[in-house]
Amino acid sequence: MNVATVAGGLVALFIAAAAFVSVRRRGGAPGSVGLVLRLLAVAATAWIVVALMPFTIDDSGAAASYLLGVPVVVAVCPLIADLTHRAVGITTAVAALVMLLWALILGLGIGLWFVLPALLLGLAAIATTASRPATAPRNQDA
Repeated sequence: MNVATVAGGLVALFIAAAAFVSVRRRGGAPGSVGLVLRLLAVAATAWIVVALMPFTIDDSGAAASYLLGVPVVVAVCPLIADLTHRAVGITTAVAALVMLLWALILGLGIGLWFVLPALLLGLAAIATTASRPATAPRNQDA
């Protein structure tokens, strides 16, 4: 285990602790499970990116910026949507698909590591969609 793995683990642990503190503060509010899963996906992505950074820079040089940058941007986009309360479910679902596609594009190298955040984002999309209240149909007779 190298220093980057430990540093990434500490960053992930900090983000995971913040996720649980946030949920504790919200109580049982709808959407809190989705928020925790989104934050855990960011924590997992941060851990993976920090741990893989030295290896990826040695192997790919300047290309490491987009090889590791795309998953970070994809993981943060659902959190931004959650802050603005706009299209959280669809943004999370698209982010899960993009993260999974990125893992498949990178293939057998560093890509397999990004399957975990993709699964967490997929579960967050399901939890977010399931926690939305059903809307009542409009009365068309009036």
